[in-house]
Amino acid sequence: MKSNINQVLKYIEEHLEEQLTTLQLSQIAGYSEYHFMRMFKANMNVTVTEYIIKRRLIKASEDILLGEKIIDVAFKYGWQSHSGFTKAFVKEFDFAPSLLKAMKVSIEILGGSGMSHVFLGSTNIGETKEKLFELLQCKIKENGIEVNEEKLQATYKIACEAYKGVNRYSGEEYITHLLNVAILLTELGAEENVILAGMFCDVSKKGVIPLTELNNSLFKETYDIVQAVNNTDNTLNEAADEVVLIKLAERLHNMRTVEFMDESKRREKAKETIDLYMPLARKLNNPKLIDELNDLGMRYI
Repeated sequence: MKSNINQVLKYIEEHLEEQLTTLQLSQIAGYSEYHFMRMFKANMNVTVTEYIIKRRLIKASEDILLGEKIIDVAFKYGWQSHSGFTKAFVKEFDFAPSLLKAMKVSIEILGGSGMSHVFLGSTNIGETKEKLFELLQCKIKENGIEVNEEKLQATYKIACEAYKGVNRYSGEEYITHLLNVAILLTELGAEENVILAGMFCDVSKKGVIPLTELNNSLFKETYDIVQAVNNTDNTLNEAADEVVLIKLAERLHNMRTVEFMDESKRREKAKETIDLYMPLARKLNNPKLIDELNDLGMRYI
């Protein structure tokens, strides 16, 4: 059943500029139209029509930010008028598409992401660990999360040692990946020990300090989560909520930087994202997390 849905999602993605009907998609899935519509809603938590409209509006946002005219984008994705497109855009994002033009100018001057109305906040590739740690501190304050500053500083220093000398495919220090995971966790509203544990989400695979040794240096509440996260690769569906949250944040940042992997690895990660991580993301019911994971998964699958 899951492969049937993925086949339909792939078809939708490749034909967003064309007319799509539930009958047509049900035939691709190999089910009756009625059964397909029920199955899609059960798996995706939205109707087929709602999903298609959302994907078109996301792609329309990207096109507008790239400089295309709003009216051209509206016609491109099936709206018959500027006003009809604007109405759908406002209903989905709570602001008019014309504001994307102003956002584009602001981004060119100040940096950042123009897709913040759709996806979670992002950082610049190549950012230093010092800058990312400062950003993490700011995000914690912005989101009103209670985190002991001394505990945060101490955990950060341990993380730097735990991944010392390890680099990512991009050549960046590996600790920058873990800081991005921690930043995403603040955006997702995680509590203190979950954010701190995010900095060690794959220490058993990538770290230079054995997991058991961290027991002597990390705070117990943090270590317990770190241990659980590093022992749940094959049992993620049965994992505790805080473990799932960390794994989703880790996967999201991995998918944001997946272009540094070779093509076969990208496809493997993308398929895994759609098959394993998307159902978990839907349970959390965070629209920005769901939409971005889906967008990145379908882009590379």
